[in-house]
Amino acid sequence: MQKIAINTGEEMKELYNSAFVLTDSNLERIYGGLLPKTRFVIQAGEGNKTLYSVEKAVNAMIKCGVKRGDRIAAFGGGLIGDLTGFVASIYMRGIKWSFVPTSLLAMADSCVGGKTAVNVGLIKNAVGAYNMPDVFVETKYLNSLPQREFESGMGEIVKMSLMDADLYNFMHGKFDAAEAVKKCIKLKSAIVEKDLTDNGPRRALNMGHTVGHAVEMLTGLSHGMSVLIGMKLEIAMLRELIEHNFFYEVQSYLYKYIGKMPLNLDAEAITVLAMSDKKNSGGISVMYPQNIGDIREVDLSRNEFLRLLKGAM
Repeated sequence: MQKIAINTGEEMKELYNSAFVLTDSNLERIYGGLLPKTRFVIQAGEGNKTLYSVEKAVNAMIKCGVKRGDRIAAFGGGLIGDLTGFVASIYMRGIKWSFVPTSLLAMADSCVGGKTAVNVGLIKNAVGAYNMPDVFVETKYLNSLPQREFESGMGEIVKMSLMDADLYNFMHGKFDAAEAVKKCIKLKSAIVEKDLTDNGPRRALNMGHTVGHAVEMLTGLSHGMSVLIGMKLEIAMLRELIEHNFFYEVQSYLYKYIGKMPLNLDAEAITVLAMSDKKNSGGISVMYPQNIGDIREVDLSRNEFLRLLKGAM
C-alpha cells in the first residue's frame, strides 16, 4: 500500500533526508532558498519531459555520488514527478523515491499509483515504468500556483468526479481544493489497490486521455484542459451509447470548465497520435461514462475513430 501523508508538515524533512532532489525552474525561483543544495533543476514545460532530461538528471546524480541504497525526491508537479519516478526506476536498476507534489493535478491525481514516464517526440508518456513513491502532500503549495496550473488540476478532478457519486455531488457545491485533493486521493488509491498495472478498473482513469493526450501534444494546452476537451469530444463521439439526458447533463457539466472551444483541431492528426496511444491493445481504446461511477470502454478502428471524431467536432 502506498504511503501518502497529507498536511503533516513533514515534506521539508523528507526532502533534506533525500540524497538528491529534482525540481523545475519555476519552483526554483519561488522556493529555491528552502530546498536542499543537492538538487537538479529542469526547465519548466512539457517539452522537457524527455529522455534527454533523464540523461542529464542521471549524470547529475552520478556526479553527486548517489548510491543504490539512497533515496531521491521530486519537488514539483506532474512533469517532475513523472521524470523523477522514471529516473529512480532505472538508476542503478532502481532506487527509492519520494514525491512532494506542488500542483493541484499532482496532488489530486499523478502522485497516486506510481505511473512514471517521459515523452518521445509527439507520443505522450511513450517510455515509462510503474514505480511507487512515498508521497507528502502539503496543500499550502497551492497558494503559489498559477491559474493555468490550477485549471489543469481541475481537469483531472472533474474526470474523477464522473467515477464517484460523492465526488460528483461535492463538485456541484462550493469548491474547496484541499477537500477535493483528499477525496481524489482516497478514490484513486482504492482503484489502484485493485489494479496497479492498468489492466482492469484503473483503465477508467484513462477517460478523456485518448483524445486529450493528442490535443495536449498538438496544441500545448495544459494537461488538465486537454483532458477536459478530450472527455467532451470522446463523449460526443459515443453519444449513441449514452442515455440522452445523462449525455446532456455531462456535456453541460464539462462546459462549466471548458467554455467554448475555439481551437482549430485537426481530426486526422489526433487520430494518428491516438493510434500510438499506449492504452491500445487492438483498436483505439476510448473510455466513456454510461452513468456516474459506470465507466465503460470501446475499441474503435482507425476509420471509426476518425469518422466519429469529425462528427463530434
